[in-house]
Amino acid sequence: MDPLLHRLAQGVAIALGTLAVLACTQSSGPVSPWMMTTASTLSSDVGSDSAGGSDSSDAASGTPSESSQGPGATSGMQDTENDATTDGDCEVPDPSPAWQLEHLEDVVAALSGESPIDGVMLSDRATADRRALVATWLIEQYGVLGIAAESHDYGSGTNVVATVPATMPSQGVLVLGAHYDSVAGAPGANDNATGVAVVTAAARYLDTVPCRTHDVLLVAFDQEEVGLLGSAAFAAKLVADRTPVISVHTIDQLGWDADGDRFIEIERPDAGLFEFYDDVLMEVPAVGGLTVTDTGFTDHVSFRAAGFPAVGLTEEYVSGDTTPHYHLPSDTYDTVEFGFTTAASSMVNRAFATAIASP
Repeated sequence: MDPLLHRLAQGVAIALGTLAVLACTQSSGPVSPWMMTTASTLSSDVGSDSAGGSDSSDAASGTPSESSQGPGATSGMQDTENDATTDGDCEVPDPSPAWQLEHLEDVVAALSGESPIDGVMLSDRATADRRALVATWLIEQYGVLGIAAESHDYGSGTNVVATVPATMPSQGVLVLGAHYDSVAGAPGANDNATGVAVVTAAARYLDTVPCRTHDVLLVAFDQEEVGLLGSAAFAAKLVADRTPVISVHTIDQLGWDADGDRFIEIERPDAGLFEFYDDVLMEVPAVGGLTVTDTGFTDHVSFRAAGFPAVGLTEEYVSGDTTPHYHLPSDTYDTVEFGFTTAASSMVNRAFATAIASP
């Protein structure tokens, strides 16, 4: 079978077998919460791999594109974790669900060593053993939620790929990702546990959308800090698999907002991808605004180089309101401004829901 047809058929099969929502309805039963793995005995984590920085910026600003390729049709959906389905409608659920803040805090805490993963308090996510522990944990947590996830082993590292499939014949694929590794010696709470937290929250949220026109791949990239290796490998896989990608969105650092303006930078947006977010800002008042920059050297670069429209999201890196704990041992859980992270998460939720919702 042609790979594209096989993928579309697989998405429909998953929808039929697990969500039963081709008629735009959802189960009223609750979805299991995202829960961290705990252990009564905590162990220290020592040792490191070589790692290097990679989040530097070109520091040039740009202007939004006026043409739009991004998919989008505003409609309504519902959150099965909090609300009952209303008469089979396809209502858009609240992009700031009740579980959101706790979810973001829990993921950042686990990845940055504030709380344990299988008894291990992570000092960083730079060694092969620690990264493998995180990858396994992410797959397990998606399993708790009933979201299909698998590893993408590319040799030197492992990406984690979760899928929220279309509930009807798919019109294409959207990709949302963030790197989960850190540099040696840095807990990486902001860089980039915050990005992973927003991506996993988006997976959980989008899985509550009852009528979905597109597949969404939620990816945790490995080895960003040593040369964008994980995202480059995943971009190559998308090309090899002939995946019908519409756009790729990556997140790197969404946890610092010292001036409290809640501005988010939109990095190198290809045509339509500034509007992808700007068009929903009125529905997410917690976000102060968007600034377009020419920032590179993070995961969105890998996909643009492979021919996919791409965009990156981050805190005000170019604008100067960015973490002073970048790549330092002080990049810890208690430095993250979760109000800002939550606002960014709500914007991502709303933008993707708008893009995949059936009218």
